[in-house]
Amino acid sequence: MSAEPAVPAERYTEDYFLGRCGGAEFFELYGARVLKPVQAYSLRRAGLANGMRVLDLGCGRGELLHHAREAGASGVGTDYAPPALKFAAKVSGCPVACCDAKALPFADASFDRVFFIGVIDHLHDWELEKCFAELARVLRPGGKVVIHTCTNTWYYKRWTYRLRLRLARLLGLREPSPPKSDEDEALHVNEHSPGNLSRFLARSGWTSRVEVRPNYKLELRALYAELPPDFPLKPAGAWRAFWHRLFWWPPLSWILGRELFCVAEPAGR
Repeated sequence: MSAEPAVPAERYTEDYFLGRCGGAEFFELYGARVLKPVQAYSLRRAGLANGMRVLDLGCGRGELLHHAREAGASGVGTDYAPPALKFAAKVSGCPVACCDAKALPFADASFDRVFFIGVIDHLHDWELEKCFAELARVLRPGGKVVIHTCTNTWYYKRWTYRLRLRLARLLGLREPSPPKSDEDEALHVNEHSPGNLSRFLARSGWTSRVEVRPNYKLELRALYAELPPDFPLKPAGAWRAFWHRLFWWPPLSWILGRELFCVAEPAGR
């Protein structure tokens, strides 16, 4: 059987990065100054230190690179969509390169940290296998890859969408939004559950612990020293926080969380 074709780079346009790519509403308001929550969480978990070399693989608009540089790290961004690099170079002030994630133009042991945020679901397994072989090659001893995907396939709202849609139509209520748009269908070609992401990384020779992430409204006060008054999200109220603490444990947490996150490193290093 032939491998599934890669998503063409042409699908990722300037309009996509400015309007539909995750965090566009934050970028419109703040540029790179204030990160969207998943980027803020990823930056915190990366443990950057002065003098580290950082690769942002699939760097998009370059907000994370900007903050890596502010943390004293030396950042490099790559993307295979030229419009992303146009933004990232200007936003971050870091060097950027147009390249395929399956063939990175860097020497062995070049980086201490790699950000792989919102990219893994855009690549088929055959692409990810080559990509993670490259990541193992370019990481220095003790290096780590910070991984995020916004598409947990076990998420309960995905499971219940058809039932909720039928009930809404039957009762004359407002119909729920579909879990994926046509563009999502075309771009998110390899979505994961906590289980199959863990198995893929283990099979590929990486150690990790996949986290199912709660709604970021519950964590805003922990992630940001101060929220701007026009921040697109509002912190969760006390009751929502209470219900979260009550139910956020496996296996319920596996279906209550929409996003997956992990920090991975090559096994045996």
